[in-house]
Amino acid sequence: MPPTLYSAVKLTLKTKPSLPPTAVKAEVLQKAALLLNNYFQPFLAGNFHADQDAIRGIIQVQETPRIIQLIQLIDLEMDPVRFNYALGIGNINGKPELDDYKESGPAWTKVNRALKEIPDSGGDVVVRLPSPFLTRTVNTLFAVESDLRNNWSSAHREAIKLVRHGRTQVEMAELLGVTQAAISQRLKHARWDRYLEVCATIDELLTQARWKMLLPWDLRKEQKIKVSSKRS
Repeated sequence: MPPTLYSAVKLTLKTKPSLPPTAVKAEVLQKAALLLNNYFQPFLAGNFHADQDAIRGIIQVQETPRIIQLIQLIDLEMDPVRFNYALGIGNINGKPELDDYKESGPAWTKVNRALKEIPDSGGDVVVRLPSPFLTRTVNTLFAVESDLRNNWSSAHREAIKLVRHGRTQVEMAELLGVTQAAISQRLKHARWDRYLEVCATIDELLTQARWKMLLPWDLRKEQKIKVSSKRS
């Protein structure tokens, strides 16, 4: 049998903006890890754990599209603290248990590579997928997602949190003590509709992916490399 694939995930704290004065780095990471475990428990192959530098966890490969929900949850609930997000799909050495897994194998190698690529990515999310073409496409979309999300103000985030919980604009206006028109303006300025379109495209690509297959674009690239090697 071929090795089982997993989605390994890592989160690290951004250096800017700095942590709130009362926050301790380890406590912030631990709080975020607990939040992730509470929300995503049914979809995990390995629970999220925090150390002094990062949060690590394993998502079942078929649940990979939930990385979008994960990013939104942490961004909104941990505000104003900001994170970098990396995901890598591959096999993991040994069979992972919820609270006992090795942080070694191709999936973790990809995660670490993804983290190193974040400073040059134009955003705060990088993924490494089995298909190079899909990796490039999804990372391009995540750069747009990051750009939109990182421009949200505190007022935008207040409204978006309520939208994600299924509140109507009438309910949101009552809860926040503003007019319905103000809520509409917040969502418009946050470019919420555009953000949802980008996320829907990422979700569709990750949902339809066949992780153990290369795509036609990948195969063409491999053929070009082989031809170049023969000529040289």
